[in-house]
Amino acid sequence: MKLIEKIKNIEEFDYKKNPLNICFIGHVDSGKSTMCGCIMLLTNQIDQRTIDKYEEDARNANRESWWMAYILDLYEEERAKGKTVDIGRAYFETKNNRYAILDAPGHSNYVPNMIQGATQADIGCLVISAKTGEFESGYEKGGQTIEHAILARSLGIRKLVCVVNKLDDPTIGNAEKR
Repeated sequence: MKLIEKIKNIEEFDYKKNPLNICFIGHVDSGKSTMCGCIMLLTNQIDQRTIDKYEEDARNANRESWWMAYILDLYEEERAKGKTVDIGRAYFETKNNRYAILDAPGHSNYVPNMIQGATQADIGCLVISAKTGEFESGYEKGGQTIEHAILARSLGIRKLVCVVNKLDDPTIGNAEKR
């Protein structure tokens, strides 16, 4: 549910809350969209009816494990390709803060869209896949992990949180060394 939809009356909006824009960046298939969808679930922004619909849509597309990505990947093109194309946006609030999640595309064809999201960010979250093959492709020539980190810095992001994702993959087995 978008922030503006939650505001019933403009007088109820608390302008004193601290806004924070967080842009999730990284190589394609690192799990950025799924992570963003999970945050929206954990902050109770998605109702059960919508969850059921996304699960069914993902199942029908033979992408059952991707249903959380559907929370921010709203375009049919994104769901069909399994790749974020445009910046996904979602919002939630806590007692003291307002957060905007910006889910940037990771594919090299969509770097301009990633830049668009990063220019709006206060903080970057660089998502790195630990999965065998995915980790390596993010760092090899043409990999987006390094490029996204450099772009984030050049676009003014001074705080970058690095998240290692997919440690539960069978090829990794939660290995700390990885």
